[in-house]
Amino acid sequence: MLRKIICLLIIYAALIYNEASGQPVDSTTFRLNPRLSFYTFEKSAELLLHIPQNRIYNNLSVSLKINNDSVGFWKGQPGKKLLRLPFNINIPPSDYKIVADIAVTGSNLKFRASSDLFILNYKPNEVKTDRLTGGLIVNKRIFFPFGFYCYSPVYPTLPEEEVVKGFNLMSPYQRILPETLQERKAYMDRCAQLGMKVNYNLLSVSGGGGVSSLIEGITEQQKRERLINEIKAFRDHPALLAWYISDEPTGHGILPEALEKIYQTIREYDPWHPVSIVFMAPFLAPKNYENALDIIMADPYPVPNSPVTLVGDIAGQLSSEYKGRKPVWIVPQVFGGGEWWSREPSVQEVRSMTYQAIIKGTKGIQYFVRQGLNLFPKSTSTWNECGRMAVEIAGLTPWLLSDEETIPVKSGSQNILVTSAIHNEQLLIMAVNTKNYPQKAEFTISRSLSGRARVLFENRNIPVSSGYFSDLLSAFGSQSYMINLKPQKELITPFPGNLVTDPGFEDINSPGVPASCYARNGGDRGATYFLDSREHIEGNHSVRLITPKENSSVRLRFFPVAVNPGRTYIISVWAKADPEQRPAVVTIKNKMQYFEISLGEFGTKQFTLESEWKQFVTFVTIPYNNDLPPRTNIILQMPSAGVAWFDMLQVFEGVDIIRSTNPALRPPWEDLW
Repeated sequence: MLRKIICLLIIYAALIYNEASGQPVDSTTFRLNPRLSFYTFEKSAELLLHIPQNRIYNNLSVSLKINNDSVGFWKGQPGKKLLRLPFNINIPPSDYKIVADIAVTGSNLKFRASSDLFILNYKPNEVKTDRLTGGLIVNKRIFFPFGFYCYSPVYPTLPEEEVVKGFNLMSPYQRILPETLQERKAYMDRCAQLGMKVNYNLLSVSGGGGVSSLIEGITEQQKRERLINEIKAFRDHPALLAWYISDEPTGHGILPEALEKIYQTIREYDPWHPVSIVFMAPFLAPKNYENALDIIMADPYPVPNSPVTLVGDIAGQLSSEYKGRKPVWIVPQVFGGGEWWSREPSVQEVRSMTYQAIIKGTKGIQYFVRQGLNLFPKSTSTWNECGRMAVEIAGLTPWLLSDEETIPVKSGSQNILVTSAIHNEQLLIMAVNTKNYPQKAEFTISRSLSGRARVLFENRNIPVSSGYFSDLLSAFGSQSYMINLKPQKELITPFPGNLVTDPGFEDINSPGVPASCYARNGGDRGATYFLDSREHIEGNHSVRLITPKENSSVRLRFFPVAVNPGRTYIISVWAKADPEQRPAVVTIKNKMQYFEISLGEFGTKQFTLESEWKQFVTFVTIPYNNDLPPRTNIILQMPSAGVAWFDMLQVFEGVDIIRSTNPALRPPWEDLW
């Protein structure tokens, strides 16, 4: 009886009366939050209105107001649980309260939902969470974190050893001691050079837990002072991704209220970066800590005591619970042989756990734990597999973080998990085998598509008929398929006489790297040359070069082309750079970012990079010489420190084209001649 009375009082308290009409207003049924955790340079924004199940097919009218000023209106049937409400944000930086008044046809009740809206000044190193996709916005681009925990002191070569495998994130366990500040600054600086991000560990002065994070003989006031000083020291650092404040708080008896205070302190000094916490079983405990975090991490370690499906189950629970509100990351297990775990996961188990997590909605991977070269994990083949998955997921990022409505796909077996996503008129289908034996995988697409599905990273295709196709998945294996929904129309296409093999870097048989070239190191082992599916002028990929230090670029020597003495050859490439990711020490000296392109030893041209895609063209004439080799190579490098993207590399003979009277043979840049 007492419980019933309390419930009635709670319901009554939730009904706020409209003074003008005397009509009750329900403020608990609908929930509201902005799509991004904050806004800076954007001119428009979105609100996410969470619709209760029994209202999905009702006719709704939604009015949006900021400080009593109308900013938007929507009317119709949602038809889904998450309604996107766009509006313009021509307002100065500040904290705002945004309100949605909701009328439901046929209901006497009025409904209201409200949320905070944060407009901040722009910072180049800011990191936003996208509550709709569950991803991050880093350097104004979507970002899928894929990395690992490690130990301190960070071995000097660890960042470069791992970034070349494809990892883009690390999180060292550390104690915040004044005497080791320079150690922390050293690894942060190196990560910034390499384009790697850091989930920065504050455990020893925040929420506790974690490996070797306890500092003896320090008061709470001293902890707070160190916390604030550490935030101030690294809040503007280009390598900073997020603040990591507590490791398994439920297991260490850390109360939500204590972490909420730490969260508010961090927001006071740095509202531009999210806060993360990792949780152990029970994995729905984050409900009590929602006001203390922006990113929910979970660390199920099943091997060998539980089935590997535990990882997918936990990822699915959390992703469903926090859809549209908080990103979810999973910490897959890559350790074993001690404590409660009698062995490490196998190569196949690690792949299955990782892909289960992603298919079930996880938008970040941070393995526990990495200590090179063969300490954690002991198996180098297991860690190589993690690196392989890092580049696979990097290539799929635009699909995994897409905000487009997908075409659902079903699996013919409950032991094979499947998901789908659409980007650029292409349907991605991802599947994983949760059993330790090979299985026939049968997939049904909820649209009658026919044609062929490209099996990514394997150089093969399989037929699709009336929305059905099948394949074989190895034990604990995963697979990704791509189906074109419409013929791909490219604004930039190769010239008919182009001599370059794989000019648009679309050959992904070896995931993550350009296929038709050799690579040479220019002085820094951390210089990278990965394919990037987030930036391209044609197709799905560009090649991204990162030069950590001046004059230390990797040199790409492309597959040889045949040349003839006395002929002039035209070289064309599209390129762009991101000036905000250049090292500060370089930009202070006002050095322009540039790249070089060569045709063998016959000619080299330097070009200054810009922040938007631009076509760069040069001409090289082959001398008359009987000793010349019949073939030579295009060589691409970027001696200046920073990051840049290159796409649609072309080389062709220019003499015959210039002399031709056929307009179809003339390239689009003939006005440059």
